[in-house]
Amino acid sequence: MTADVDTGGLGFGAAFSDRYVYSNYFVPVLLTFEDSTTPILPFYAKQQLLEVIRYGGINRDALHSILKNLGYSRLWRDNAMDAADRALPNSDSTMAHGDRPQIRPTLLGTQHTEFVSGLLRSDLGFAFLDRTRIRPVGFALGEHLYALALAPGEEVVLEQKTYTKRQLTLEEQNETERQFDVELTSSLSTEIQEGFERQRSLTDSWGLNASHTGNYQSPEFFWGKFDASHTISYTKNVTEAHQETRRRAVKDNRTASSKVASKYRTQHKTDFKLVTEQGFEATSKRTLRNPNRVTPITLHYFKVLQRLQLQHERYGARLCWAPSVKDPAQTFFDRIRAGREAVVAAAQAALPAPPKEPKKAEPSGGPDLTDLPTQVNVSDVIPADDWGLSGDMRATYVADIPYDSALQWDGDIAFINDTIDVITNRPQETVSRWLVGTPTPASADGAPVLRVRIHIGAPPWVNGPGIDFQVRARFRQKPALVQQVGEDTKYTADLAAYRSALQAWTDKRDAAMEQAAQDADALELRMKQGLNPVNEMVSQIIEQQFPASVRDECWEIDYWQRIFDWERASFTAYPAWWSTGESREPELDPADFINASWARLYLPVRAGMELPALRWIFGKAVATPLDSAIEARFEEFVTELRKFRGAVIGEPDEVPQLPQLPQECAEAAEKVHCLAHWSELMPTDGTHVEVVQGVTTAADQVTGREIEDAEALRAALLAAEEETARLKQRAHDRMTKPADLEVHIGTPPMTGES
Repeated sequence: MTADVDTGGLGFGAAFSDRYVYSNYFVPVLLTFEDSTTPILPFYAKQQLLEVIRYGGINRDALHSILKNLGYSRLWRDNAMDAADRALPNSDSTMAHGDRPQIRPTLLGTQHTEFVSGLLRSDLGFAFLDRTRIRPVGFALGEHLYALALAPGEEVVLEQKTYTKRQLTLEEQNETERQFDVELTSSLSTEIQEGFERQRSLTDSWGLNASHTGNYQSPEFFWGKFDASHTISYTKNVTEAHQETRRRAVKDNRTASSKVASKYRTQHKTDFKLVTEQGFEATSKRTLRNPNRVTPITLHYFKVLQRLQLQHERYGARLCWAPSVKDPAQTFFDRIRAGREAVVAAAQAALPAPPKEPKKAEPSGGPDLTDLPTQVNVSDVIPADDWGLSGDMRATYVADIPYDSALQWDGDIAFINDTIDVITNRPQETVSRWLVGTPTPASADGAPVLRVRIHIGAPPWVNGPGIDFQVRARFRQKPALVQQVGEDTKYTADLAAYRSALQAWTDKRDAAMEQAAQDADALELRMKQGLNPVNEMVSQIIEQQFPASVRDECWEIDYWQRIFDWERASFTAYPAWWSTGESREPELDPADFINASWARLYLPVRAGMELPALRWIFGKAVATPLDSAIEARFEEFVTELRKFRGAVIGEPDEVPQLPQLPQECAEAAEKVHCLAHWSELMPTDGTHVEVVQGVTTAADQVTGREIEDAEALRAALLAAEEETARLKQRAHDRMTKPADLEVHIGTPPMTGES
């Protein structure tokens, strides 16, 4: 019984094994009215302009003059700024009347025009989704490695060691297991993918260049980084942006692949050794022998290179919203601080009450001087005026709390931290405040004061309400020296018991506080490990620009999820030195998200959701259309983008079209637009050998005669065998009936042989 197996299924053919390196390119776009000049402003840009006028930054006439100089004479009217001014509530801004922070004088003046131009910058752009296809297509012989000459009959043992790229940087130590798998496969086709991605990371690293906007950097994501370096200020249509990024994408990726391939070929080396003793090395050894008796040979070894075909493809074009956030990690560290305070507060609440000090009655029956009530003193109202350019704050201030020389601070840090009063018209939950360090006694104007350092933080609000604060501390009278003539035995015993109980309580409190500090450190570590920078930035943007009435319903949260492609979201972080604040983690890179001074978030809009996204970004509208002129421009913009995707990529919504029912299981065709292709050669572990026979021999006269005699004997043996074959054939032809014959053909056997 045999198995019924289709032998056709056992066969196989060659197929491509493609790998991809993803990248993205961002080009800002300026949405304008029908005159193609006046920009359409989103609601938050309108509010910033109005706040500049209201709170003393720039008066209305000066702003109109600046807009005219910028070529936006119709901006105020077309964007209905008067109606927006009436809709924006008034608020008392103490910031507008505060003293300006002291800065170094400059000859550049106020630069109001540059400031307004920055407020009008567009946060919208086109995000082009690219990938580089890496396809192994064959092999090629590389440079000559080694020539090994073997004399006639010589035999050697050849040991071959091949070294290729097998190094890890410190940042990649967590990838040891994955890298080890690459070593086991001994395939360099995946290594160029890894090196290609690293080279793109180095090429896209942040820096300033001669373009209008500079070069932005994004961290590594699965779908690639966002490269926002471009040589144009804004684009007006998607075709222009496509042409701009097309040239840059091909140049950047081809340069990166060429650098990687050249570096790998340079670092790759093959060593050959002739060994005469065996060792315990796990190496490849081959025994080579020259089979010729008198003729030498030379073995020539060549490298075997893998030929790779690289093809840069564009598989998507999206509308992208790219808002910016100052001090993006501020709210994250506010949550860390609140969590630490909650851990410490829980530990303090779990402690038992401290033992009560025994009272010693005065002989005269007078009052007990050690049982005086406490006293709470308050500092002066201190203005917090260390503002950033965008109305944000992250600064530490010094406050002095006066007290009488007969009093002393009770040492309660939690009381000071809990009684910091912030006086502002801003929402209290948006202003962070906490005690920095430990208060210390000091002197001011000859009087004793308790000096405390208070941190005040606030999100950006251009010319928004100012911030003042006050600090409280609790004091008690210094212990009085109680004179006692007679020894009170009971009081002494009670006092000794109290001191023992107090020491035990203090030890328990210290142990609990130490454990609370460890728990707080563990909490902070867990929060840092679970940090998602994109979510942190989105939360700040929503908090600053979208009030709670627009995000406190489930359908509104779901709307955010449907509009934006969160899986492809990325961001750019700018180093801490662009801000006056100190780095939170000095041991980390200045451009790390935790230390970043600014960050720009890239949120691609899902294909097909461009019109709802534009309404949401520009007017916070879902069901209500915007002004008819703006709606017309939005529809024209979306139509142009869909036409571009259909013409260049192949699908208007980047979704493959499937046949109608009842046809089923149709093949889903992949639609991409090839920008360019090129080839690279990568080193492999293999070598190729060519044999070259020598033109001279090593035979002397005796050896030559032996060779000639051997050739003559061989010729005679061949002739005898041919004659024997002919005789056998003739005998076979002449035999007509069975016979018992013994026929000897050839040389008779020697004597003694049968």
